[in-house]
Amino acid sequence: MRKTYAAKEISITYDARICIHARRCVEGAPEVFDPQARPWVAPGKADADKIAEVIARCPTGALRYERLDGGPLEPVPPEVTLTLEKDGPIYVRGPMPLTEGNGNRYEDASTRYALCRCGGSGNKPFCDGTHRTMGFEG
Repeated sequence: MRKTYAAKEISITYDARICIHARRCVEGAPEVFDPQARPWVAPGKADADKIAEVIARCPTGALRYERLDGGPLEPVPPEVTLTLEKDGPIYVRGPMPLTEGNGNRYEDASTRYALCRCGGSGNKPFCDGTHRTMGFEG
């Protein structure tokens, strides 16, 4: 379930179920994304352009945004790219819907997501970070 954090210029949504704690948000805008604070997301602490730039680095799509100030939407890459993270997941970027074998579409998958390749995720097909604790190499 997505939680929403809003400020005047931007609304941020976060889905903990698909976050693998890659920390790109915390490293990119620690004034906005502070795991020690409650709430941990404070969109009023930076301008919307910076927040949008940092959220675009989130490899899982756990963080998404909507501009409330008329700024640009999150860009969708024109083609799909798959990146194998060393000892980690497959990062997917681009317009690639993800569907189950029965044809049901995963609503959590947008234009950024991380797929499990270690086999240990409790949230398959999405990565949940289990690769870090099981010593996966790949």
